[in-house]
Amino acid sequence: MTTTGPAPRRLRTRWRIVLAAAAVVAVGTAVVIHSAAVDAAAHARAAAEAPPRDASARQVTLAYLGAAVRHDCALMDYLQADGKTDWCPRAPTAWSDGEPELRAYRDVGAGEAFPAGQGTPAETCVSSMITQRWMNGDDPGTIDWSWCWVRTTDGWRLRDEGQG
Repeated sequence: MTTTGPAPRRLRTRWRIVLAAAAVVAVGTAVVIHSAAVDAAAHARAAAEAPPRDASARQVTLAYLGAAVRHDCALMDYLQADGKTDWCPRAPTAWSDGEPELRAYRDVGAGEAFPAGQGTPAETCVSSMITQRWMNGDDPGTIDWSWCWVRTTDGWRLRDEGQG
């Protein structure tokens, strides 16, 4: 049985669909590869900008707070014990709740050591005054805030993003 007419059109439509799907996959793959390359570059830059391993908890706090004011999420994530900060708003001009933005800081203390407790590691907490907005549960403005750090082989890493 020989068909003429609709079959070639159906075949062309299928090929268009296959080619469109292949293009979507190719673009998606390129975006993922580009995103991974950008993430790797940001991580390498953050590692180069991070305070040295022997820096004090106060010095690391100052670096973290400076990164927060500049919206340097890569450095902030690098200095986090879990690798992910909540202090870097993804849309700094959006009305947001729960993604606080640190606008300024001052009066950064020397740090107070706390021994390991039941279920918590030994840490050093550094006090400061911060000016923030968009923090869940707080009105925008200046408040007392502490940053708690744990000592790792890479230096101090932020375990607790703060408490007021």
